[in-house]
Amino acid sequence: MLDQIQNAAAVLAQYTATARFNSRHCSFLARQLQAVAPADLTAEQREALALVLTRGNDVDEVRKARQRLAPPALRAPRNAMVTAWSSLSGVLSALTNVPAKVGTTGEEAAKLSNVLFPEGVVFTTYDAGALWAASRVLLERIDEEGLRARLDAIVHPSVMQAAERAFEELGAAVGVAGAPTKLPAKRALLEATTRFSLAVAAYARALALKIDETDPDAIARFRDTLTPIDPLRVTGRAGTVDEGDDEDDSDPAAPTEDPNAPYVPASDDPIDNPFIR
Repeated sequence: MLDQIQNAAAVLAQYTATARFNSRHCSFLARQLQAVAPADLTAEQREALALVLTRGNDVDEVRKARQRLAPPALRAPRNAMVTAWSSLSGVLSALTNVPAKVGTTGEEAAKLSNVLFPEGVVFTTYDAGALWAASRVLLERIDEEGLRARLDAIVHPSVMQAAERAFEELGAAVGVAGAPTKLPAKRALLEATTRFSLAVAAYARALALKIDETDPDAIARFRDTLTPIDPLRVTGRAGTVDEGDDEDDSDPAAPTEDPNAPYVPASDDPIDNPFIR
């Protein structure tokens, strides 16, 4: 009997302790737990399971918000902006070769090119956010300095129209135009995943409440209800990142930053800079 009770206690402890899960599995696990839940759950157990589902959805909401500003989502609008400015610069450069005896087009193109692109189009190598800012300045200069009419006179108007449209689309993509897009806080995914893990443990404790450790059928029922957890539980020491998951799924006990430490520029990691290519 003692061995049976000890084995039952080990099973209960295995599931009621807080486990770690990959953020990509949270909503999936929540629905698996819902699918295998017994029909005779108590009101408290149903409430605990409902919280697991809510917390799983919360994790997906954070991931969804991140994907809106992830590098792949910004690649197309950024490339469209790059193409627009490169095309305009290329056309002006080509027109500078028009001989003076043919007309003043070559001279005018050279002047506009020097005014707008004195350093070429190096700014098109910037990340999406910086490219939007540089494009805004350039478009405002074209408007304020009365260069639009001069450009349309020697370059087809569709070239500038393409630049303006690309600017609008890039602004919407980076969240500064149209419906606001807010990037979640750096540790939002870790926090959402942690809340999910706590909800799963709370659900397990609700199932374990008043369970008879001497009843093998009750222990088997408890284990079967929580079996979906087993293949999705993250193993390994705290602080490791599970197979490609977001960096925010690492150890929550990160060291406190030293306010007197020298400034270090942000890295090219998407978590530090969501606008990189």
